[in-house]
Amino acid sequence: MQTPEASVAGRRPTGPVSGSLRQLLILGLTAVTLGLTGCGKDAALAAIETDAYGFQCTKCQAKFYTDRKSPLGSKCPKCQQDSIEDAIGYWCEKDQHMTIRLRVSGPAGEAVCEHCGAALKNAMISPKQKDLVAWGAIKARAP
Repeated sequence: MQTPEASVAGRRPTGPVSGSLRQLLILGLTAVTLGLTGCGKDAALAAIETDAYGFQCTKCQAKFYTDRKSPLGSKCPKCQQDSIEDAIGYWCEKDQHMTIRLRVSGPAGEAVCEHCGAALKNAMISPKQKDLVAWGAIKARAP
C-alpha cells in the first residue's frame, strides 16, 4: 500500500499555480541576490565621505586641510585670526571637474564651475585630500 506522502513526493506539481509559483520564486531569488550584491555605495553617502576637511582663511586667503581625525581650532594657522571657513567641493558632470570654494549661503553663494561656468545646483560633494592639495591647500597641524 502506498502512503499519501510517497505518492506526492514522486510527482511534480502541474497547472497554472506551479508556473506562477516558480516565477515568484525566481523573482524573489533575483531580488535577494541583487539586494545582497548591490551596486556599491549609495551616491549620497559617497558624496559626504572624505579623508580630509578643507578650510580657507577669509583674512589672509591661506588654504589648508586637516585629516578626519585631527581637530582644528577656530584660528588660521598662518595669520592666527578667527577667520576660517569650510571649503566645499562642487562636482560638474559636464566637464568632470571639482570646483572647491568656501561654503556660502544665499543668492551670492551660487556655485559655478571654474572651467565651463555652468551653475552647480545640487552638486555639493566633500573633497578628498588629493582634491584639496590640487586646490593649493597645505596640511595644518592640530593646535
